[in-house]
Amino acid sequence: MGRKICGFYLCVSVIGRVFEIKIYSERYVGCSVSFSSSRRVGRPSSTVLSASKIARQARRLLARDGNFTMGALARELRVAPSSLYNHFQSRDEVLGAVSDAVVSEIRVDSLREAIVVLAERELTVQAKTELWVSAFGAWGVSYRDAFSESAELVAALALTPVGWAPQTLRMYELVLEALAAFGCPQERALSVVEALEAFLLGAALDANAPDHVFDPAVAGGDYPRLQEAYRMLRGGAVAPAEDAFVVGLEAMLYGLARRVIS
Repeated sequence: MGRKICGFYLCVSVIGRVFEIKIYSERYVGCSVSFSSSRRVGRPSSTVLSASKIARQARRLLARDGNFTMGALARELRVAPSSLYNHFQSRDEVLGAVSDAVVSEIRVDSLREAIVVLAERELTVQAKTELWVSAFGAWGVSYRDAFSESAELVAALALTPVGWAPQTLRMYELVLEALAAFGCPQERALSVVEALEAFLLGAALDANAPDHVFDPAVAGGDYPRLQEAYRMLRGGAVAPAEDAFVVGLEAMLYGLARRVIS
């Protein structure tokens, strides 16, 4: 097809998915300039970015390297660094999105259910203690599992402020609501949360540790108690890290119950 524009004829022809443009001049008959393109119709020429895609790649870098820069993240995604700022204001905001992605895997149903039970029923101290251990125990197991992806991820997110992570903030708000329902004084609530997190994040690190950490190896003869304890630990039916986690979490929750429940 052709159209006259300012003394020139513009002709466009399409063959399959290839189009050709020719411009003819009235003054210079037979002369033409051609442009062609083989770009596929409807296909973007650059990587399509989204906030979730950026956060997923940042999480992979944290799990692999323990850190990332916006430049390194852009290279992994094969985009210009400036493209990242169309979705995030800063690296801290990307870290917040990674934190939210991990926290989204933590189950909080047991905390919600405990809040409802405590609002509807008057429980004895013993019954309240068992509910406390059950509710926060389920949350703690899920928390440890979510952060056990890699030691590097634990180390990075443990030091990440939560201000850029709305889903993480919502989880903490629910945890504090549950603590209040059990009778925890408000001035002590965050200390309880930090104590629990210190143990849970440590357990997530331990989940990535090799099984032979306590092996005295060739020096075992000089440390007979350690050698025997290690032998018995290795011979158990439960993985050492899992056994330590269960024992520690139960002890911690029953210990905290004396400070929380009223």
